[in-house]
Amino acid sequence: MISKEELEALLGDHISSHCDQNLVADNLNHCAHFVSHVLGYEFGYQCGNQTQSSGEGATIRVQEVFSRCPKVGLWSDKGPCLSACLAFVTKRSNVDLARKTMSNVPRKHIGIFADGYIYHYSNSKDEVVKQTPAQFANHYQGAGYAVFYGTFIN
Repeated sequence: MISKEELEALLGDHISSHCDQNLVADNLNHCAHFVSHVLGYEFGYQCGNQTQSSGEGATIRVQEVFSRCPKVGLWSDKGPCLSACLAFVTKRSNVDLARKTMSNVPRKHIGIFADGYIYHYSNSKDEVVKQTPAQFANHYQGAGYAVFYGTFIN
């Protein structure tokens, strides 16, 4: 697990500060990539697979992280006792909570929730930012979007 203080120290970081596999282009989506480097998630499709480098690196697909979470649910069902977890936003129709699956669609995003804030990689700003859950919920415009939580992967 990572502390709020450790997350605060990452604010403003570019993905190049975390990835030694050289998957750092600003035109790519780095939200799961950032989360996985910070939390040490190394499964599924990884940054090293994308760059064909010698190492495998960190997981880069949001849906692969979601499916590995021991417990997932709607953010509104998270409860106040869970003060640190993963946060996801996508259309509600992209998620099957019973099967712990998320569709592989372009409009999905992930961050790390700690003590009231969600820390995530902003692909529009190309840096790590923090937002309240209410701000994070507005990551995508339009109807049908929902925020989900997932407990950390051991």
